[in-house]
Order: sequence, then C-alpha cells, then structure tokens
Amino acid sequence: MRILKISTYLIALFFTSNTVSQNKPVPVINTAFQPGEYLKYNVKYGLINGGYAEMQIGLEEIGFDWYFRVKAIAKTDGLVGSFAKVSDRYESVIEIPTGLPIQSIRDINESNYIRYNEVLFDREKGIAISLKSGERIIPDNTLDILSAFYYARRAIFNEQLKKDQIINLTSYFDDNLFVIKVKYKETERVKTKFGKINCLRFVPVIETKSPFKDEKDMQVWFSDDGNFVPVKIRMKVGISTVKCDLSEYKELKNPFGKPFER
Repeated sequence: MRILKISTYLIALFFTSNTVSQNKPVPVINTAFQPGEYLKYNVKYGLINGGYAEMQIGLEEIGFDWYFRVKAIAKTDGLVGSFAKVSDRYESVIEIPTGLPIQSIRDINESNYIRYNEVLFDREKGIAISLKSGERIIPDNTLDILSAFYYARRAIFNEQLKKDQIINLTSYFDDNLFVIKVKYKETERVKTKFGKINCLRFVPVIETKSPFKDEKDMQVWFSDDGNFVPVKIRMKVGISTVKCDLSEYKELKNPFGKPFER
C-alpha cells in the first residue's frame, strides 16, 4: 500500500503545467506567493493515516541573479510507514520574472526503489539536459513538476475561468514530456480545517489514454483567495480514496480565505 508513491505520481500528472507555445518566455507578474511560504498536508488512504507532504519556497542567489528555490517532500509515517517506507524529495530553481525552471531535482526513495536525477534547462538552445538520459529538445516554455504548480498559481488561476474550460498542460517529468488536460468545473464553498472558504475545483479531462476513467477519480480544490493553494485533494486508488488535506500554512502572500476579486 504505497500511498504516497501512487498519490505523488498521479498528482504530479495533474499539476504538470505550461502554456504549450513556441513563443519566448515573457515576465509573469506574481501576486500569488512569496519566499517563506510553507504548506503541509496530511495524507490518508481511506481511514488510515498514511503520511504527510510539505512544500516551501526560498530565495537563492546564483551568479548575479536571485531565484526561487522551491522544495516538496512526501513521507510515510505511522502504521503505513512501518511497512511501506517512502521519502521523496523534489526541488526546482525558478526564474523569478518568468516562473520557468533552470534546474530540477528528483530524489526518490521508496522501499527498494531508489532514483535520483537532475535536469538543467537551457532556454537558449531549447533543450533539457538530464543526468540520466542526456539532452532532449523541449518547447520554449516547458516546466517541471514544481515550477508548473507555482506557474499555474501565478498565471492561470487568477484569470476569469469559465465552467468546463479546458486547460492544456505539459511538463518535463521523469525524462519525458507529459501532456494532459484539466478542466475547471466550478467555484465551491469547501469545508477545511480553517473554516469554509471559496475554492476552484479542477478535474482531469477523460480521454482514451487518461489514467482516470471518471472526472471524480481525481479532484483538486484550490483556495480562491489570491494564494490559490490546494486545500483538498481526492483521488480514487483501487476501491479506496487517497485524501490530502491542508493541515498547516505559513507566510502566505494574501489573507487566507479572503475572496479574490478579479
């Protein structure tokens, strides 16, 4: 029952994001997050506590420029951790003006499965350089998992979305370009640990090759407060459901739960 392995992989597919375009990257104004932001999630498989996930943003000086360094970890604990050890770490170094990554790190340790890889993004040559697989040509605005998540928060969710609007998304993950479509369904009032707040609900678009068979197989609710942080995730795995819920946050850029005016 490798809860976090399954959920991390499928959530990664859901979150991977960029506007697939041959245009050169342009600055994207960021009003959604800031250095110091910290998010923590409790993960359950059915009624069983499975572990936790954390995401945080820092600043790093490289050469003469400053970059965001974002980190995400996922770990099992409790009963599940006693027989299904998972300790995954993702990092991304992101250009502050464009939101695009210059480096991506994936460090996976799941029982007997260990994988480490780094990817450098060379925008001038239009390539990704992987320690594992070498060079690969990529679209100009290609993102990795983490930068995709933060890019969506700063450049997509603040727009006036229409019901059933489909967003085309792509990302470089596990040495492959993944393309997936997600659909905005509606704004809902959602109960959280911190009270009821307005949230944007997204589901996958179901196609022949989709890992999901029904829209309700994967649902993500993002706070509609200008921060656009995921507050609730529901994903069917077999006969049960993986549940990820926001349990702690620090240093959000905007007041949590305050309605966002577009």
